[in-house]
Amino acid sequence: MTSKGHIFLVKPSVRGYNFYELPVRAGCSPLASVLWDFRHTIGIDVDQLRLYDSVMAELDQEKVAVFVFDHLIVDEQVRAKFEQQGLEFVLASKLHELFASVHVSETTPFMNLSK
Repeated sequence: MTSKGHIFLVKPSVRGYNFYELPVRAGCSPLASVLWDFRHTIGIDVDQLRLYDSVMAELDQEKVAVFVFDHLIVDEQVRAKFEQQGLEFVLASKLHELFASVHVSETTPFMNLSK
């Protein structure tokens, strides 16, 4: 299945969709935690992933890192692995309400480290 436009990994909820969230593993960065979860829980090859961008966002008054990955081929097998964890890939055009609820920081996460 091919799609036109950007897709996002989200979790369906009664109110629509939420971004995929997971706790940061002890001694790991948020990125390392995501990669660990993709490899060990979801079961995909994370060596193919490349981090495209990372921004700080505020969701429900909590600051979180949002990652954008490149080079993940989202075929039916990959979709099925994520669906087993209650996650879906959805076109950005269907996520207007979700994006309206997110405040994206104007600074990069690295600028906030010295504060």
